[in-house]
Amino acid sequence: MIKAVIYYNSSVYVNGEKEVQVEYKGYVVEGHAEMGEPGYDLVCAAVSVLTQTALLGLDTYLTNKPKWRIDDHGYLECWLPNNLSNDERRAAEIVIHTMELGLNSIEKEYQKYLKVMKREVE
Repeated sequence: MIKAVIYYNSSVYVNGEKEVQVEYKGYVVEGHAEMGEPGYDLVCAAVSVLTQTALLGLDTYLTNKPKWRIDDHGYLECWLPNNLSNDERRAAEIVIHTMELGLNSIEKEYQKYLKVMKREVE
């Protein structure tokens, strides 16, 4: 099973004032769907495309680049830097939220192979 965890913080300070909004911090995806043979696994391919495309988008649109790691064993992690401008934070939110929508859509159809979770961090 593939497990995708999206990390966020819901207490954000804007101009010194505490506002309740979701600020994505990063995501970690690990495991294998094992729905089909390697190279022919539809769920694994779809999850890989979504998560790696999100990483490419973040790396392209953010001046302060995310920290990330991918290995050949079904592991990808991506962490946003803390010093994003408001515009960069908004761009990151759009990219990661779009990835989350795609992952949730896959999970609805293939619950046996993919679990999407959100975890709050400080």
